[in-house]
Amino acid sequence: MKMTFLIILLVFAGFVMNDKWQAYQPSKGEQLVNSILAKTAKIIRDKYNLNPCGVGAAMPGGPIQEVTLCFDTKHAYTKEQLRELLINTSGELLRQVNENKEIHQFLKNRPFTIRNVEIIIYNHDRNGFEVFDPEISVTRISQGKLIYRTTDINDTFKYKNEYEENYEDALKALSTQ
Repeated sequence: MKMTFLIILLVFAGFVMNDKWQAYQPSKGEQLVNSILAKTAKIIRDKYNLNPCGVGAAMPGGPIQEVTLCFDTKHAYTKEQLRELLINTSGELLRQVNENKEIHQFLKNRPFTIRNVEIIIYNHDRNGFEVFDPEISVTRISQGKLIYRTTDINDTFKYKNEYEENYEDALKALSTQ
C-alpha cells in the first residue's frame, strides 16, 4: 500500500513539475542572447575549426553583463596559436553582440567591450584527450585578460602552471608573430 501511494505521489509530482517547466518563457533578452550565442558559435566553428561545447550569459536581474562561449580543439595548439584564436574569436563574439541593435536595450554596458565577453578553449590532442604540462590545456579570455593553464599529469584536478596577459599585450604579441 505504501509503495503504491509513493508511486502515485511521484507520478503526480512529475506532472506538476512538468507543467511548471513548460510554462517558463524566456525573456526577450534571453532569447536574443541565445540567438547571438548560437549564431556566433556556428561562425567560429566553421571559420576556426573549433567544436562548440558550451554557452553562458551573466544577466543577474535582467541586464546582460557578459556572454560566454566554450570550445574544444581538434588537435593541440601552441600558446601562440591559442592567443590568436582567443583574440579572433572574442572579437567575433563582440562584433556579433554590438552589431545586433535589438539586444542593445538589454545590455548593461553599451557598447560591449572586450571585458564583457568570455571565450574558453579546451585544448585537446588529435585523439580528443586532454594535454598536459608543458602544453596549454585550457585557455580563456575573460575581463580583458588572457589566461593560459597547464594541467599536472600527476593530478589532473590541478593546474600546474598559469600564465596571464592583458588584452593589449596579447594584441601586441600577435602583431609581432
